[in-house]
Amino acid sequence: MNMKKKILLVDDDNEFVESNKLLLESEGFEVHAAYDGKSGVEKARKTNPDLMILDVMMATDTEGFEVSRDIPKIPELQGLPVIILTGIREKKKLSFGFEPDESWLPCKAVLEKPVSPEKLLEEVKKHLR
Repeated sequence: MNMKKKILLVDDDNEFVESNKLLLESEGFEVHAAYDGKSGVEKARKTNPDLMILDVMMATDTEGFEVSRDIPKIPELQGLPVIILTGIREKKKLSFGFEPDESWLPCKAVLEKPVSPEKLLEEVKKHLR
């Protein structure tokens, strides 16, 4: 029995969630969605995903960063790979990008929105546990 890999999409942009849910499902993944950080963490505890794709700017401008730092502290979510997807650099006119960092930004990758479907799939497949 081939178990489908589960992906949790956490983003407050419904269209973004829908289009990427279709993309990932077409590749054979089981996709769950949450629309803010708090419900994202709750849904992760319930569904035990193999990977989380996490937006940064939701309820607050840095909500995704906070969620990525909370996950390693939650016993049942330890080791959950997180891909951060963000448009914060463009929105805030930042001159720098973000890099995964064990304590400050514990994630596997940081992708800038808009991200191509090919790039997203490549990263997802690379980091599935």
